[in-house]
Amino acid sequence: MRKNYTRVTDALYPFSGLQKVDPFMLKNAAERGTKVHEACSAIINDMGVIDLDQKLFGYIKSFQMWRDKEHREIMMAERWYCDKYMLTGECDFLYKEGKGFVLVDLKTPAKESKTWPLQGSAYAYLAKEAGINITRIEFIKLSREGKKPIVYEYEYDFESYLKCLDVYRMFFKDMDNENILEHI
Repeated sequence: MRKNYTRVTDALYPFSGLQKVDPFMLKNAAERGTKVHEACSAIINDMGVIDLDQKLFGYIKSFQMWRDKEHREIMMAERWYCDKYMLTGECDFLYKEGKGFVLVDLKTPAKESKTWPLQGSAYAYLAKEAGINITRIEFIKLSREGKKPIVYEYEYDFESYLKCLDVYRMFFKDMDNENILEHI
């Protein structure tokens, strides 16, 4: 990662409410999210999934329900950078739809976060700056029980994200949040 660039999720951390969550629980949630993301990426890349904790099977089943719904051709996303705002971020996947792409981020928490629409907007901005035509933003909340996932579709609102970024840089930039928001 380039030096002195702010990660999209770092700027949202102070607004997420995660500071109130027990650090042990937060660490476990982040590890769970990372493992689920890795397994879903392996599935997308036709690598299969081995040695997966049984507690995660429901999330994977939920992901496969979403993936198989319309036989989407899903592509891995890359990390994007914006020199103008010194910002970096990476969504989980993209898939082709019509004349553009749908930006997708997977989530494993029990409930939707108020920061997800802003996170999606920042990713969409970065993707557009990289020349990718983003037509929709979808966040997929996977089910721990293996049920049908909940799909949240968000409107593009990069201006609101920029307000959070400004406040973050003014008041919170030096705090140590360990990028924990990235995988929960």
